[in-house]
Amino acid sequence: MAVTLLRPYSGFASGALLVLDAPTEAGLVAQSLAVYTSVPAINPAVSPGFTQGFNQSPTGAITGGAFGPAVICNIPMGAAALTGFQSNGVAQTALAINLTEIHVPHWNTWTGASMLNGTGVGTDTQVYWLFNSEGDMLAYTTIAGTVNATASVFQKIAFTAPITLSPGRYFLGAQVDGTTVTPRHVLSANGAEPRCSIIAASASFAASLNALSAASIAVPTTFTTAQAPIMQLYS
Repeated sequence: MAVTLLRPYSGFASGALLVLDAPTEAGLVAQSLAVYTSVPAINPAVSPGFTQGFNQSPTGAITGGAFGPAVICNIPMGAAALTGFQSNGVAQTALAINLTEIHVPHWNTWTGASMLNGTGVGTDTQVYWLFNSEGDMLAYTTIAGTVNATASVFQKIAFTAPITLSPGRYFLGAQVDGTTVTPRHVLSANGAEPRCSIIAASASFAASLNALSAASIAVPTTFTTAQAPIMQLYS
């Protein structure tokens, strides 16, 4: 159903046509704040947030970049990402996983993740991980590892399979098997403070996959400077 407001309500002017959850609509009608109104059917694939709610899946295929930006970052982007945020980068502990939170604002199917390389690159390989807000591992890049290459760019690596995510908070992890490469990390002096932490080093990427498949991680609840890699999800 839908309701037409008879009086201003929650920032909406009198006369506004709203589609709300059934209890809210019933409450507004009972208080003479609104009347029920019939509305034409709306294609949920065109307007999923309006007809079905922020966290409900839209009808039909969810393609990359269909409902919002095709690339999102864990911090606001700008010149500071290349200069103020560890301009040369800092090596991580070999085979430890540096975690950072990332907020997904819209439904999307994501192809993979990327991390902002520093000036040090070489033959070290890396794996990216994706977790939900409960610490369950959702996706990862090839366990064989991908060589870290090209300084000062976001290096994109595809997940083993694309993954569709609803809006919400997630965590990305970057794991490197050596200390030659120098990823860039977030410094509190530049304003962004994503929750972050480090998962202790394992024996190999394969060992991490076994451990992360068997049990959820403890998601970080605080920010620590120079721990959170600068990472993106991309379609």
